[in-house]
Amino acid sequence: VRELSVYCEIYPFNKIPVLDASVKGVILSGSPYSVRDKEAPKPDISAIKGHLPLLGVCYGAQMLASEYGGEVCGAPSREYGRAMLSVADSADPLVSGLPSPTQVWMSHGDTITAIPDNYKIVASTESVPVAAFRIAGERTWGIQFHPEVYHSTDGLKLLSNFVLGIC
Repeated sequence: VRELSVYCEIYPFNKIPVLDASVKGVILSGSPYSVRDKEAPKPDISAIKGHLPLLGVCYGAQMLASEYGGEVCGAPSREYGRAMLSVADSADPLVSGLPSPTQVWMSHGDTITAIPDNYKIVASTESVPVAAFRIAGERTWGIQFHPEVYHSTDGLKLLSNFVLGIC
C-alpha cells in the first residue's frame, strides 16, 4: 500500500481503532493461524464489513468465508509457491486489467471449500477453485494468494485496483 504512495496504518486484530471518515478501506492480512484453530484470531469486523471496502488476504479470506457460512478445510498438502491465477470475471473491479492467467504466490495449509450463496468466485487456480471471491451487495473481497510479494507478478496492480480504485 505504501509502495502506491498511500498512507496506511497497521493494527493488531484485537486493537481495531474507532473508525472515522478518514478510513477509506481495510485489509485483513494473513496469519500463521488456521481459522479452524480454537485460538485463532477472530476480529470483530461488524463496523467494517458491508460499510467500508474490505479485502481479506489468505487468512482474512478464509475468515470471511468460514465466519459467514462457508467452509474452510485443511488442504491435502500445504500449498506453497507459484500458481497461475485465471480471472473468471474480468469486469470485477478487484481483478480488472489483470492478465489471465497471471502468476500468484500461495502460502496456506487450509483452503476454502465452500462459499456462502451471496459470494461470487472471481478467480481460480488449477488446485484452488476459490482463489478470489466477492460478496454480492458489498465492497468486500477475499483472495487466497499473496499479492504483496514479488512472486505475484501483478499483485501491485491488484492492490492498486483495491486501494486506488475501490477505496
